[in-house]
Amino acid sequence: MIYKLNNISISSFDATPSPENGHLALSGILDLPKRIGATEYNWGTSIEPFVDAEDIELDGRTLTLNVAIRKIDLDAFKSACVACRELSFDYDTFQVIQKDEIKVDIVGDYCRVSVPFWQNEIVLPEITVIPSGTGEYRIDNFNLVKDLGIHVSQSGNLLNIAGRIDVQTTELYTRTNYRGTRTIDLSCSMAGINFGDIYNKMLQFHSLLMSPGIHTLSIRNNTFPVYFKDGLTANIIAENIINFTLRATVA
Repeated sequence: MIYKLNNISISSFDATPSPENGHLALSGILDLPKRIGATEYNWGTSIEPFVDAEDIELDGRTLTLNVAIRKIDLDAFKSACVACRELSFDYDTFQVIQKDEIKVDIVGDYCRVSVPFWQNEIVLPEITVIPSGTGEYRIDNFNLVKDLGIHVSQSGNLLNIAGRIDVQTTELYTRTNYRGTRTIDLSCSMAGINFGDIYNKMLQFHSLLMSPGIHTLSIRNNTFPVYFKDGLTANIIAENIINFTLRATVA
């Protein structure tokens, strides 16, 4: 992978990529930030999800670049990071600022440097994958395995019932039929041909999760109306395999 600061390769500063996970020196690029702002409203008798296009706003995210560099080249590299507004690697370019602490560990004549960049605005791509409409695990008509390479190893809380919506009263509130929201957690892995394939599939998946409206989550013979607000954090296992936990809120 080639990593660039303001379109200048980090090799120009004699910096070498130093992957934390053994695969990628830039972390955070597969993460989907959580939604910000109001995501639902409690009416006391029901919870109204806010899922129109204008309601869906994403938080920013941290992208962390890890490199190894000689001490004599450290100051020039740190200055380039502080001045960086455009961070890029082989498959994408991000508009960023460097606002948090740059961490330096000295090992002999070399340093291992961890540089966090903040990407404030997340722009999701148009969905171009054609949904197959079948399969045991689906979101809307997208077959998670066939269309997106996502395998679900475990699903939690499928048959739970949500907690009661509580209303503040001076006496014991006895209504139990009004229920709030609950969540379903899916332990997932995504497999692809290579990292480029994984990256493209994950962006398509992000776009699907944050598309407007209530979604239909199908797990074998169970179907749930859901929306997604918590984002996800991806862990790179190999060049073509990642895993993550997906949390769906049942509407």
